[in-house]
Amino acid sequence: MDPRETLNHALPRFLRRCDAKSTRQAYERELTRFLAWMPVDPTDETLFDYRDHLRQKGLSPTTIRWRTTVVRRFLLFAKRRGLLDHDLVADFKPPKGKSGFAPRVLTQPELDRLIDTPDRRTARGRRDAAMLVCMGVGGLRAGEVCALNGMDVLIRPHEVVLTVNGKGRKQRTVTLPGHWVSLFQAYLRMWGKSRRPGNPFFWGGRSDDKRITGAGVDYLVKQAGLAAEIHSLHPHALRHTAATLAIQSGTSLPAVQIQLGHSTVMTTMRYLHAR
Repeated sequence: MDPRETLNHALPRFLRRCDAKSTRQAYERELTRFLAWMPVDPTDETLFDYRDHLRQKGLSPTTIRWRTTVVRRFLLFAKRRGLLDHDLVADFKPPKGKSGFAPRVLTQPELDRLIDTPDRRTARGRRDAAMLVCMGVGGLRAGEVCALNGMDVLIRPHEVVLTVNGKGRKQRTVTLPGHWVSLFQAYLRMWGKSRRPGNPFFWGGRSDDKRITGAGVDYLVKQAGLAAEIHSLHPHALRHTAATLAIQSGTSLPAVQIQLGHSTVMTTMRYLHAR
């Protein structure tokens, strides 16, 4: 059963949670619109795409905020009941006010300041800096950072090559520029763990088989953001930043699409606002 069919079957169960008839009718109307629009193979980018779709229709910020809030609640309901194989909400939050509809993007100086916040004299600091590079430069999702294994990271003299297992079991290669090689080398030297195929590259504890969690990545980003005086920062903003800065530097749209693992170039086109 494809996700759209699954969600259509789940809709009546979700609507029964609404006490007021008017609320049920309003929710049903909005969710029917969303399910008719939803792509066959949705990802954690889908809600961002839907928000942009509503913007293109010229709807008011208040209407867009309300519609995306309804959809987000429905998708969370379906996920918590095991009706979806993966999280379609990710770290999407309904936009606030009139300025919250463009993807949150850091400038290059802000990103540099953010990556410099961890104390690289410690193993944890080097780990944190390397994770921030993976997201803010490589464009990895938080879950993809957590999933990296030791053998997924190839450190060459002039580049760091990441083999990323993305949504829908799609594998892609992301290359980080050569000036990050020393950071990744220093992290591995100081941590001193083995790089067996199944071992996580970013460890979440003293044991080399304990993987960093999504909550751990989210905490890192928020704390680094506070230290860099960048408030309310979340991991997906770093993915937006990586894409936008790549386009600003002259990287082609298809190349950015491959880097981010988007199924279609239409998803990547949201970053054209950076031009």
